Amino acid sequence: MRKAVSEGRAATSRLSIEILERLQAKGYSFVQVKWLTPDNHYDFVVPDSIVLIPMRDLPTDPARKDVYEPVDSDLLRQWAQSKNNTIQVYISKT
Repeated sequence: MRKAVSEGRAATSRLSIEILERLQAKGYSFVQVKWLTPDNHYDFVVPDSIVLIPMRDLPTDPARKDVYEPVDSDLLRQWAQSKNNTIQVYISKT
């Protein structure tokens, strides 16, 4: 759980279209999607916020399977443009 707390604190930037474009320009192809509770623990059922962790490539190790999304996806663009404040979407520092 320490990793969840660390990732939650590292995610200080709100997701925006500009950030997605910068990630692509820096060579990032995917983001790992993590759902966090208010006390920065992983929880898929009752999340308070979403943290996106930029990745250049997907892991090849089957043990590291998780939820990933391409940086240029329509879903991430929708999240970046959303004015919905119920769940905040943050991007981890790169």
